Amino acid sequence: MTRFQAHSMPRALCVADANVLFDLCNGRVLTSLSALPYRFIVPDAVFAELDLSLQGMVRSLGFEVGGLDAETVLEIYSLRPEHPRLSVADLFALFVARDRQAMLLTGDDRLKRLAETRGLTVHGALWVLDELFERQALSAQSALDALERILALGGRLPTQECQKRRLQWK
Repeated sequence: MTRFQAHSMPRALCVADANVLFDLCNGRVLTSLSALPYRFIVPDAVFAELDLSLQGMVRSLGFEVGGLDAETVLEIYSLRPEHPRLSVADLFALFVARDRQAMLLTGDDRLKRLAETRGLTVHGALWVLDELFERQALSAQSALDALERILALGGRLPTQECQKRRLQWK
């Protein structure tokens, strides 16, 4: 380890839910995440939902695959009846973010609201595109192309926010 590495600030941690991974993959920008100053983790329950090619991509990008202790898993299952529209994998993402004091990356409105009520920082695919653009990992045209691909392939992103980015990136 170099002296610089020993004294550099730890990189913030982001916990990725499946829908954000699908959107970023559909936008062809998932591999650009390595340009961001964040560490990424995908909960093991979310990882299990991904197809093999996306699992391979996530692993090759250096995502950690993380689990939860037995006590937290029991907590998830006791919470599940209160939130029947959230999947077990969604709740795993919430609790991994909580337990690791990380940002949660999701496009699921229900999960976002629950996470925010529990004091977590939550962002979605648009925030990732903004970060990639602001850090010059994507040009304006590339960010716009990614946004349009995500939407064309069924990404459910807020219409007004998408329109703002279209105007900004044109």
